[in-house]
Amino acid sequence: MNIGEKIRDLRVAKLMTQSELAGDHITRNMLSCIENGAAQPSLSTVCYIAGRLNVPVGFLLAEEGDEIVYRKMNSLSNIKRAYSAGDWWGCRSLCLSGCPEPDDEISLLLADCDVGIAMSEFWHGRLRSSCRFFDEALSYAEKTLYQTGHIKAQARVFFHYMERISSTLYSDMLDDVSAEPFFAWNHPFSSYVEALDALALEDIKRVNDYLATAEETSFFAKHIRIALLMHDARYDRAKEQLLYLLNNETPLNEVELYTVLSELEICSKETEDYKNAYHFANERVALLESLLKEV
Repeated sequence: MNIGEKIRDLRVAKLMTQSELAGDHITRNMLSCIENGAAQPSLSTVCYIAGRLNVPVGFLLAEEGDEIVYRKMNSLSNIKRAYSAGDWWGCRSLCLSGCPEPDDEISLLLADCDVGIAMSEFWHGRLRSSCRFFDEALSYAEKTLYQTGHIKAQARVFFHYMERISSTLYSDMLDDVSAEPFFAWNHPFSSYVEALDALALEDIKRVNDYLATAEETSFFAKHIRIALLMHDARYDRAKEQLLYLLNNETPLNEVELYTVLSELEICSKETEDYKNAYHFANERVALLESLLKEV
């Protein structure tokens, strides 16, 4: 890419007209000739144009290899600002536009951004989109020399949980999602999933250990307490608490709602309330279709 093409691309990206960029230093026709490669700007003109475009002079004069470095330098402050603010979509967009060929540092940032987006998509009930972003995060993690164990640990927890919802929600980039070290990610959701696994294995001590340290008012802890009631065949009591969760003033997100509907279906069957079992089953299936919808 020659200097004229760089100037034109930057001007267009910044939504500037040729007249706005030319200002009072050069004519619009001269700028047009520079952008089209019909004229070479003087050093003073390059300095002026770089100032107007808010880029280093060296970026406009750089050879192709150095251009990548200057693009990164020019984008890095905005990338860091977006990352610090937790603006995962904005940070990802800045990384991709400013660094089309990500280096180790940008690959790590992209992996972290993708994990943030994947988690958000999960909690908003867009599970296939969540899977795609987790896979992309794992792909970027493989391209960097930085430590990325936390990326795999987080992805492993979510994929393990999503397989409880549907066997179609999986990753080709992970080995057995229940393999150790599974709970290397220290987070309430990870502890919750571990407690669910412990209950399935009838390791009640681990379940009680979880409840002793979990936030009592969280959905995670409430569900584990209900699951313990179901384990003890106290389905009437479990159903009562599930209905309270369903009708509570604090709305459930779609993943939590799916969990509650699934448990209500089971409790209704076990208490021979087949009418409500059919009702909750229909609602669960309809919600599952929504959760698995391509977006």
